Amino acid sequence: GRALTGPADPGEKADTLMAHPDVRRMLMDARAFTEGMRALALWAGLLVDLTHKAESEDERVAADDLLGLLTPVIKGYGTDLGYKVATDMQQIWGGHGYIVENGMEQFVRDARIAMIYEGANGIQAMDLVGRKLALNGGRAIQALFAEVGKEVAAVRAEARLADLAGRVEKANGELQAATLWLMNNGLTNPDNAGAAAYDFMHLTGIVALGLMWLRMGRTAAAALDAGSEDKAFYEAKLVTARYFGERFTPEAGALRRRMEAGAEALMALPVEAFARS
Repeated sequence: GRALTGPADPGEKADTLMAHPDVRRMLMDARAFTEGMRALALWAGLLVDLTHKAESEDERVAADDLLGLLTPVIKGYGTDLGYKVATDMQQIWGGHGYIVENGMEQFVRDARIAMIYEGANGIQAMDLVGRKLALNGGRAIQALFAEVGKEVAAVRAEARLADLAGRVEKANGELQAATLWLMNNGLTNPDNAGAAAYDFMHLTGIVALGLMWLRMGRTAAAALDAGSEDKAFYEAKLVTARYFGERFTPEAGALRRRMEAGAEALMALPVEAFARS
């Protein structure tokens, strides 16, 4: 088919898939998530090293706190969206992505099992909410809030990152509000915590990736200002950072509102209603 704005390549019978916004959406979703999650996993690796080789006990404890908080997020949110990326890439292939011959269906199968093994993702979410969140008086989540706030302050004056900074700051505020809601409602009714856990894990994942994109964006802007030879690489980082801010962070508010709906409707149907007729 042709691009919506007219032929992108008039000399050909049809334009390439890259001319279509919906295809770009799936590719950019994959890029923004994958690059952000790689950065988050690398940061977690650094935190592991610091738990063994930190120069001070305070630094070691701080690293251990953040590592414990982020581990279920990396596993749960990471594999949830990793599977989505795999199915989106299959979708781009169309019917050719579904058949065995091209190999895409195997990527989808391989990505799907990651959501199940090493602690199914629902269990990871409950570990986050039921154990990691309240550990040491909530010290780890407070540290994450502070890390995000510090990075937002560091890039706010950078015009190329100001919009992203504002969006991540807003998402961080949604996470803080969601945390407070859990404190006020999860203890009095454990079902509220259970019903909210999965959304809270995803909300934490969005904020954590936002932190990574602020850091990567700051590095990219500095490299471009220094005249780096990898101009195209760093410019692409800034575009992807912008995309993450515009397309991922708005979900934070919806996740918080879904959490605040509580468990009542979720638990309302009797067990018999789920039985086969």
